[in-house]
Amino acid sequence: MKLTNYHHIFLKKVSHLFYSKTISNLILISDEDNDLIDNVRFFELEFSDVVGFYINGSNPLISINRIDEFDDFNLYASYSTLSENKEREFLPFKVGFIKVFFHPEYNEVISIFLSSSDFSLSVSIVFSTDEIYTHMNCNKDDLAKMVKEDLVQFEDIDFLTCQIDSSTGNWACI
Repeated sequence: MKLTNYHHIFLKKVSHLFYSKTISNLILISDEDNDLIDNVRFFELEFSDVVGFYINGSNPLISINRIDEFDDFNLYASYSTLSENKEREFLPFKVGFIKVFFHPEYNEVISIFLSSSDFSLSVSIVFSTDEIYTHMNCNKDDLAKMVKEDLVQFEDIDFLTCQIDSSTGNWACI
């Protein structure tokens, strides 16, 4: 399958935001009732910057602003109070490998896998229509299976996958 302009731009954005940077924490957002907002995830980078994802449809929106600095996702329109909660069990790692899963027929990102070069630490982000799943320290050989377990509607689909690693520093589609 040939990559579209959407694929190229998304891959460029993901590599610019994450490749060779340290993910220092996973930040979950809670509302005024202390309930997890399950369609938003933020990743703290280099112990200060953030990259946030919001899903409500087929593709995630991306922000580099904390919610209290600039509410790119317009969350305060639905919630009166928002709180950042860092994942206590998250171990920081420098991203040396990225794998992105796309739908083979549509310009739709399904999942992003971010890992250290030696695959000892990782986080997988799976985008449902209105929910984001995160999995820590996954086996890279089981990623497609894990995505299909989270998103049963893709059970019989072969994803378009692209990856970048420290050996080449370039995106390759497999």
